[in-house]
Amino acid sequence: MNQSAIWSIIGILVLVYVILSTLAAYVLVRIPRLPLRDNPSSIGLEYEDVSFPSRKDKLTLKGWYMPGKKAFTIIVITGMRQNRVDYRINSLNMAKGFVDKGFNVLFFDQRGRGESEGQGIVLTHFERDIGGALDFVRSKKGPDEQIGLIGLSAGAAATVIFSSTENIDAVVADSCFTSITRVFTQKGSAMSKLPRPIVKIFGFGIWMMARIMYGYHRADPADKVANVKCPILFIQGDKDDWVSVDVTERLYKISNNPLDEIWFVPNAGHTKTFGMNPEGYIERITSFFSKFEKTPIENRQPTAVNN
Repeated sequence: MNQSAIWSIIGILVLVYVILSTLAAYVLVRIPRLPLRDNPSSIGLEYEDVSFPSRKDKLTLKGWYMPGKKAFTIIVITGMRQNRVDYRINSLNMAKGFVDKGFNVLFFDQRGRGESEGQGIVLTHFERDIGGALDFVRSKKGPDEQIGLIGLSAGAAATVIFSSTENIDAVVADSCFTSITRVFTQKGSAMSKLPRPIVKIFGFGIWMMARIMYGYHRADPADKVANVKCPILFIQGDKDDWVSVDVTERLYKISNNPLDEIWFVPNAGHTKTFGMNPEGYIERITSFFSKFEKTPIENRQPTAVNN
């Protein structure tokens, strides 16, 4: 085979690689908009329709504010492709549980989800959206309002990364991964039946095309969690096929905050921890947040971890 033929074959392989990576980036990274199909009134929950701008680019984000009796607001950040009504986790009943415990709750759609403006891209500009939600709560409730964030799956990853540079009172990370590359490689290998090294090769092309097409910049919770100054409650189902128990243990160790806690929920799959024991889930999270209620950060003392 002459040199010209070899270069032609290489060129064809590169072209095929780019085309497949582009298609994969479009499917995996670009988030389709799911319509809202419910609201809090269906479970008898008082709520207010709200809208607020994202930080920097000022896209209009929409959500529901559900009032409680405390000076403490919980902001919930749902998973990768979900809007504020996430049937997988039964988000509305989760909100009701928090309100019944006295907490104010804000559910909102990140960009490109539900009723919010923009195009949703995996873990892209989430800091602007969560930041907009945080600014909204502080403008509505005042600068002294305490705020806790709850993130689920990719929402947990976004929450951890966001909290590494923000002043938050406490964070709950439910089903959080350490690396988005690891998650996609694991799931892609399982779905395609291809060896993980092959999937990793295409992973590089996917991320490159996602950056070119959508401005995606990869950020991983494992690189940011040590910078989160507030306490984190890590929650993980021991039957999760997306995030293994050792991943959550690693995040907990990297965080290295004596105020952190870790809770493994028996027989729970990915983001199924609330559904396994709704009352226990609400009690565990609200008890965690209540430990830091009205307590200045500089006066907080370490508490024992209850596994």
